[in-house]
Amino acid sequence: MMLPIYVIALKKSKERRQIMTKRLERLGLEFSFIDAVVGKDIHDTEKNRLCSQKRQRFLRFPLSNGALGCLMSHRAIWQKMQEDRIDTALILEDDAVIAPEILDVLPRLEKLKGHFDVISLHDMKGLPLIDIAEISGSHRLSTTRYNNIGAVSYVISKKAAKHLLDLSLPAIFEVDVLMNRWWDHGLQTLLVTPQVVNEDDSPSTIGYGEAQPVWPDDTIIHKLNRRFNRAKDSIAKRRLFVKMMAKAKMRLKAASPDDMSFDVLLSAPLLRSTRALSW
Repeated sequence: MMLPIYVIALKKSKERRQIMTKRLERLGLEFSFIDAVVGKDIHDTEKNRLCSQKRQRFLRFPLSNGALGCLMSHRAIWQKMQEDRIDTALILEDDAVIAPEILDVLPRLEKLKGHFDVISLHDMKGLPLIDIAEISGSHRLSTTRYNNIGAVSYVISKKAAKHLLDLSLPAIFEVDVLMNRWWDHGLQTLLVTPQVVNEDDSPSTIGYGEAQPVWPDDTIIHKLNRRFNRAKDSIAKRRLFVKMMAKAKMRLKAASPDDMSFDVLLSAPLLRSTRALSW
């Protein structure tokens, strides 16, 4: 049985929905649309409740309307997973371009259900990768020392979704930044390489479109706090990275220790990836 697939798209965005429908139907994949939240339509009083002032200690600009709407859209699926008791799901944004190789990758991730938190099917090109495990002759699960691998396409467990639900409001970070702060929330964020999902050239309609706002009251104290938190995050990533990789590897190993047909090569040494990431 294939993982349930949810596509985030604006209800009024008929063209984007048609494009995504064609892309998924071409591969024979069943899916459901989730209506994206329009950030600019959220009342200011509600925005003040949803957004945390702590953000100013980490980032030099407030959360934009588009970013807030994007976060709330992903949260809607995380919440649905809890209510409908969905143990694992694939979430796609409306600008995802899906490679045929996904038909081989998804069943393999289905077999690993219960032994991972978040696995991205898309990654930011150019980031150095370290391989964790081989899931087929052509694809691996990898990780990156950097925290931004995007949220355009990812498989997430129900438990991880619940953890992110609890952490995400009041909002400090954009959804993709939040998901990948593994040293902070303790979730392991892996990615499939080579990627099986890319982004098209059209801007996504679910957020991030408008000009970035600025803090009206930014002070030297806020700037010092941001510098301190950047340094603290950097130290935490360096200190915890090896432990995170080891834990991810052991969780995957426990998934199918006797299943030779699945061929998860967990005994191989970790490798720095220099492979091309395009497909």
